[in-house]
Amino acid sequence: MTANDPFGLRSLTVEHLRSTPGVKWQQHPDRLASWVADMDFPMAPAIAERLRSIVDRGMVGYQKWGAGASPAGHAFVNRMSAKYNWEIDVARVHDLADVLQGVRLAIGMLTEPGAAIALHTPAYHPFLHSLTDMDRRLVHAPFDVGELRDVIAVERPAALLLCHPQNPTGHVFDRSQLAAIADIAEEFDLIVISDEIHSDLVYAPNTHIPFASVSAAAQSRTITVTSTSKAFNLAGLRWAVMHVGIERFDTMLKSYPKHWFGSPNMFGVEAAVAAWTEGDDWLAAVMGVLDENRLRLSELLAEYLPGAVYRIPDATYLAWIDCSILGDGDAPFEIFQSRGVELSPGTQFGAGGSGHVRLNFATSPAVLEQVVATMAGNYVS
Repeated sequence: MTANDPFGLRSLTVEHLRSTPGVKWQQHPDRLASWVADMDFPMAPAIAERLRSIVDRGMVGYQKWGAGASPAGHAFVNRMSAKYNWEIDVARVHDLADVLQGVRLAIGMLTEPGAAIALHTPAYHPFLHSLTDMDRRLVHAPFDVGELRDVIAVERPAALLLCHPQNPTGHVFDRSQLAAIADIAEEFDLIVISDEIHSDLVYAPNTHIPFASVSAAAQSRTITVTSTSKAFNLAGLRWAVMHVGIERFDTMLKSYPKHWFGSPNMFGVEAAVAAWTEGDDWLAAVMGVLDENRLRLSELLAEYLPGAVYRIPDATYLAWIDCSILGDGDAPFEIFQSRGVELSPGTQFGAGGSGHVRLNFATSPAVLEQVVATMAGNYVS
């Protein structure tokens, strides 16, 4: 760590990363890891200090947080107010183990088997699997709001599952798009389940706008799910949060016995509080490296893989790259595997994924260049 790199974000090496625990670098030890959505960056000092203080106390028993939301749930309410000017009632906030739990609860409790669920595609693959596993029918939602209305009018889904910002494309829905989607939801009486887990990873001049904040009508039909796990790299601590704007769903959830859906992880709760109250300096430094990497990636692809099509994302640390020049379907993914890089195959993300790969650029600039050079078969150590 140096004065120009106080958090050690730019000095990461492949040798060091291969020594770290976790699925990202250990599942495919013979390949460079640019697949699963974990960042390579070391933990924010404020979070590490908070977790160490828990261990130093020597007590990790049941916590006395009182009824309702945990301290992280309260931090979520404050974060939404301070950063997004979205004022919400903490009584409508529920702790979760992860975002997918909230998505599945909403789909399972508010729609019937066989119901249609609209989802922008290509899409985060666990959403696709969840719909299949829960016997719901996928409706492919186009990004153009005019086309979206036409699809909704024909298919009549029960709900729209909104990934906002979107994974894998990095699309940020602006206010006009969100207002149009809200109008469509009102016209066709749609439930909206808004996954906003990437909201802290939006690049200027773009801004994140919580979908439920667009209007009182939008909030009344929206379930918002989010977590610190992406922006602060805390997926293993198993905590997320859900704001329930739909009154009948809130009543349903509260009708179950306490902890029926599980109890929040103490370490996850404390880490989330530290992230949202003390972690913004670290996050700003991370965003600086990610911003540099998303732009540099365009240059690297032009140099090493001319013909690959890459739109610089407006959010996330995930690049959606059309490598059809190398073959159809899984072929680009398989070619890159054979050259020593593990990416996410585009076909994993459903419609529109053929010929694509998703590349995770949340690493040091040097490692990113090594990844792209290796994808091209040109890396010399």
